Amino acid sequence: MAAPATSEFDAPTVHVDLDVVRENTQAVCTRFDGRVVGVTKAVTGDPAVAGAMLDGGVDGIGDSRILNLARLREHVDAELTLLVSSMRDRDRVVTTADRSLHSEVAVLEAVAAAARERGVEHDVIVMVDTGDRREGVLPEDLLPTLRRAVELDGVRVVGVGTNVGCFGGVVPTATSMAEFVSLVEENEAALDRTFPVVSGGSSVTLPLVEAGTLPDRVDELRVGEAILLGTDVTRDRTVPYLRDDAFTLRAEVIECKRKPSTPAGPRGHDVDGERPGFEDRGVRERAIVAVGEQDVVTDDLEPLDDGVEVVGASSDHTVCDITDATATITVGDTLSFRPGYRALVQAFTSEYVGRTYHGEGADTGETVTER
Repeated sequence: MAAPATSEFDAPTVHVDLDVVRENTQAVCTRFDGRVVGVTKAVTGDPAVAGAMLDGGVDGIGDSRILNLARLREHVDAELTLLVSSMRDRDRVVTTADRSLHSEVAVLEAVAAAARERGVEHDVIVMVDTGDRREGVLPEDLLPTLRRAVELDGVRVVGVGTNVGCFGGVVPTATSMAEFVSLVEENEAALDRTFPVVSGGSSVTLPLVEAGTLPDRVDELRVGEAILLGTDVTRDRTVPYLRDDAFTLRAEVIECKRKPSTPAGPRGHDVDGERPGFEDRGVRERAIVAVGEQDVVTDDLEPLDDGVEVVGASSDHTVCDITDATATITVGDTLSFRPGYRALVQAFTSEYVGRTYHGEGADTGETVTER
């Protein structure tokens, strides 16, 4: 039969294997001859996960939320990088983060002023848009942005960075990264200075590392997804030398019944405002688990119990077809799922999802966190 529930916490729970996170981190760090920043935004700056990344060899931790970095500051001794900087958060930027990424002169000026008020110098990386159309100045605007940044008291420009894949789905190539490096070096020559950091992207850049085609000047990567999940969603691949089992979502079965596979009666829209379609497969054995769209992106869950299929969900229920399940599944059992990136983000963000930790770095053999 399916695994019985092992936790007194009756909500859905993400089980975190810190040893897998550490192993994946080591595999990435040994392949890249440069700095690796472990990105924890998918796990809301979880200190235990960050600790496993640091044990595995990352040079620092990056996150896009000040609240996450503040939590990390209390628990880990590491360089912290803020990936999304805000003018309104300028005070907390300089008091919480060691470095931050920027693409707006006005925000750089605000952060510099906040740093001067505190008598500190804050490190910044200026971001360039190399095609993905998310953050970054356009290449033709890099020089004036850098000129203004380097003259600001209170900040120290330590590098230039870029990011692709996360918005436009653009994948870096050896040619595009060489063009990025050339842009950086042209601007360095114009400013008569050399920046110590050229931050060349994220998990999507790893294939260039693997092929040996990433330019040598790219000396930093910001990696989250590959370390956490062993995947590269932008390229639709599982990274062959990484494990994909660091996180498992488990939820209790609250109903098991044989039901027709199509709804009956006049139909409108579902809770998402859509008209879902259903294949008529006759009467099927179904299990409902106590987790839904409020907790996790259910169409980004892979059932780990053989023969189980997710067929739909509402805000607080997920319906699974268990007709072909190899194990006997009954009410009170627990079904397990492998979350993808979107599901992991939602599960860690939801206050209704608990966490347990296993492996070196967990406080005990099994720690249950109620959020």
